[in-house]
Amino acid sequence: MTAPLTLSVHRLLDDAGRRAEPRDVYAGDGARFYDELVGPDRSEIGEVLAVARRSGPAVLDLAAGSGRVTLPLLRVGKSVTALDLSPSMLQRLRDALPPGAPCDLVVADMRAFDLGRKFDLVVIAATSITLLDRDDRRRLFRAVRRHLAPTGTLLLSVAGDEALRALRTSGDREISVASGDRVTRYLQSQQVDPDGSRRVVNWMPLPLPAPPEPVPVLTTRLQLLDAATVAAELEQNGFRPPATIPVRSPGVADGEGMLLLRTGVDDGGAHDA
Repeated sequence: MTAPLTLSVHRLLDDAGRRAEPRDVYAGDGARFYDELVGPDRSEIGEVLAVARRSGPAVLDLAAGSGRVTLPLLRVGKSVTALDLSPSMLQRLRDALPPGAPCDLVVADMRAFDLGRKFDLVVIAATSITLLDRDDRRRLFRAVRRHLAPTGTLLLSVAGDEALRALRTSGDREISVASGDRVTRYLQSQQVDPDGSRRVVNWMPLPLPAPPEPVPVLTTRLQLLDAATVAAELEQNGFRPPATIPVRSPGVADGEGMLLLRTGVDDGGAHDA
């Protein structure tokens, strides 16, 4: 579903007498943009691989996207099932897979899937947990429990304290995104809901396309979650209290930009399957 526009983007387009064409950042041309935006980011990859090397061979990568985590997992010898709701994102991963790679691509909703098998490691990277509200996270955790081997590991990433402070502040900034030999400028606009629970993010190309063409604005809506909230929800939904793994991020202390939560199924708890 396409998220709304920020007030800032609305004002800029109104002042220019232009019309917006909102687009989902994870679909169609948005998938290419998102891949170019986040694909070069190596945050959490080393920490995920360190856990994967101590896990069994079967890995489920949820919200796998274009393979930012899937491809490194394959390179260290894992057999990966990459699941994503966006066919556009998975097509980019399919195009990047080496011939004969032990990777299954599944178009499905991470809130409700049934693959009929168990995995040694389930990964939810790139803070993708923030795509889901509380009820949807409960559905996700139930689906993960059904697919996690008895001794398996769930590994998911959340924002650290310093990153959260930035994510909780509305504002605009210009960014540059490389696409081959071409670099495109975008206005990245973030608007935080008044209650501080969610944020809307827009990306609008600069300069604006020539009129009368509508201006494509890529959009998403994300929850604002801290590690303590996610850890408590994991315990409420049948997982052990998670261990915290600080992630090395450029420019901030370890764990301030991102954290990994590592846990497994709590065999002693009585929870709905």
